[in-house]
Order: sequence, then C-alpha cells, then structure tokens
Amino acid sequence: MLRRSWLISIAISLFGVMMIEYFFTFQPEDTIKHGNLGIVGIALVAPFLLLSLFITFRFSTELSRQAQDKMLRNILLIAGVGLVIATSYYAIQYTNEVYASLGGTPSDPNSKIYGFPLLNEYTNRVFINYYTFLLIHTISAILGALYGIARPAKAADEAL
Repeated sequence: MLRRSWLISIAISLFGVMMIEYFFTFQPEDTIKHGNLGIVGIALVAPFLLLSLFITFRFSTELSRQAQDKMLRNILLIAGVGLVIATSYYAIQYTNEVYASLGGTPSDPNSKIYGFPLLNEYTNRVFINYYTFLLIHTISAILGALYGIARPAKAADEAL
C-alpha cells in the first residue's frame, strides 16, 4: 500500500511540475503584463509536492529498515549520493542554458529580465524542472534511508 501511494504521489507532483515548467514559463520573445502566473501553479502543486516528499522519506525509511544485506544498503546510499551529484551538475547546466537564452541573470543589465525578481515568469523553469524534482526526491530518499539505518524498527512495531 505504501508503494502504491508513493507512486501516485510522485506521478501527481511530477505532472504538476511539468505543467508549471511548460505552461507558466514564457519565452523571452513574449511580453507579459500581468506578472508571474506560475505562482498560482506553485500554490496548487506545493501540497502535493510536500506530500510526495514525505511519502518518499517514509518509503525509503521502511525499505532501509527491511533490508537484510548491509552491503547492498550502503551501495544504494552511495548510488543515491552519486545521483544527487549528477543531477546537480545537469541542473546547473540547464540553468546556465536558460539564462543564456535570456541574455543573462536578472542582475545583468544586458539581459532581457534585468530588474525582475529572481523567480519571475521567464525563469520559472530554472527553479521548477525535472532536475530539481529529481534532486529533492533523491535527497528525501537518502535522508529517509539514513533515518531508517539510524533508528531501526522496534520489536513492538514489527509485531503490528
């Protein structure tokens, strides 16, 4: 049951992130007069995203508590850290590509978004994308696994 709720929460929150990234981020050629509509999407997706982070933490905690082979558990933790490093690298590259298409960051006087706040209608996809989604869920899973290793289930909990 926990696995099914984890998969459903991941799917719903990933769908929300995709919607914000593609429907609420505008191209540099477009002019916007109404401000960042992505805030509405973020407000709608945030509860599902927080729920999926909690369920990811809980799911990885239970998996690490049930794992019998300590070597496999350590290899999976190392793979998780490697995934965080790789995802961070690709997220930074993606951010640089988006800012290059905009002519620079909001603090660069030559950019199309000069003077805008850091999170605006042109930079929603810098902060809300697949890479950040994968990064925060991987970190949640690693923390859950570490918590499960540090605090194994008690005998009374296992009897239930």
